[in-house]
Amino acid sequence: MDNTNVAPHGIICTPEEYNRSLSDTSIRCLTRGESIGLTIVSEAGLISLIAVSYVFTIILRNIAWRIRHVPREKSRVFHHPMDLLMFSLFSADVLQAIGAVMDIRWIQQGKVEVGRFCNAQGVIQQLGETGVAMTTLMIGVFTFLGIWIGKDIRSVWLTRCILGAAWSFILLMVILGNTIHHGNKKHYQSPTPYWCWISSGYLQWRIWGEYFWFWITLTFSFAIYIPLYLWSRGNIRIDDHTWWKFTFQRSDPNADPALKVIRRRAMVMLAYPLVYCLSILPLSVERWITFVHPNSVSGTATFAVTALYGLSGACNVVLLLTTRPESVLFSKPMDLTSDSGRAPSLLMEEARSTQEVMIKEQDKGDTGLGRLPSRS
Repeated sequence: MDNTNVAPHGIICTPEEYNRSLSDTSIRCLTRGESIGLTIVSEAGLISLIAVSYVFTIILRNIAWRIRHVPREKSRVFHHPMDLLMFSLFSADVLQAIGAVMDIRWIQQGKVEVGRFCNAQGVIQQLGETGVAMTTLMIGVFTFLGIWIGKDIRSVWLTRCILGAAWSFILLMVILGNTIHHGNKKHYQSPTPYWCWISSGYLQWRIWGEYFWFWITLTFSFAIYIPLYLWSRGNIRIDDHTWWKFTFQRSDPNADPALKVIRRRAMVMLAYPLVYCLSILPLSVERWITFVHPNSVSGTATFAVTALYGLSGACNVVLLLTTRPESVLFSKPMDLTSDSGRAPSLLMEEARSTQEVMIKEQDKGDTGLGRLPSRS
């Protein structure tokens, strides 16, 4: 007697595959609704991939221009720590977007199944998502150190070491996880359930390989954004000698315009952690609910929050093009004429503003090394 169940309408798996999916977590047959939801997720990833690819096209164009027109001793690309951090962020965005676009295969086949492609998607997604989280965390830390504590990190070498350590950790977690559990009866990378990632049986690897960095970046970003936003408005005054001492005050509408400009520029980099928080928060809430009540979140909600998170790469590109066009990596070639890699007009404007505020601070007797001149 044939005990094979007939696949419901809208599922394109064979009857044998559908029957196996009922008791085997190594395969997931997609319903028509799940295929539509997965299409939206892959489209969000594709939008981010196209946007970030445009950024890398600009980077390659500028590198080629500098090789041809700038003396070799001055042709370095990374002039500031933030240049390295932004390059790391967009590299991770590319990997994250590729992981989402790979869902197209599952849509076409109507099923998610373990195998080499499944393993590749799980690895790429972990590299990209953890890389975005850790780099965003570093952007927040660098910004907080410069503004609040007054210890601006200007060493490109130190930034390279920090980023190298972060990416080495990510690679180590990926390699160890896939190597140690290779050949186990329970697959390390498996359908979860609409795409491939670390299977539910390896919760510790999920937490330390990715979730921990999601949550610490989310928490830290929220913790620093509110006080730094108030500082940018002039509602908080930070003690020049003791960073943990500060006072609240009314903002001065007649404050020095140069001071306001510098404060706004100092807050620009916090836009990236803010975008990350807004995109990862719904996904984190969904994950926490599933931890407490497994299978309690609908597929529609899962696809919605994942698609929103998938657009974070495109949002980063929009921020980049509107807030930091003067970098060596991202400027138009005609603007890359100064040794610092910034457009001359912008460089002189910033230098004048900074010099004015520094003179005022020096008149007050503030000689703190590394202190931002925008403190008042």
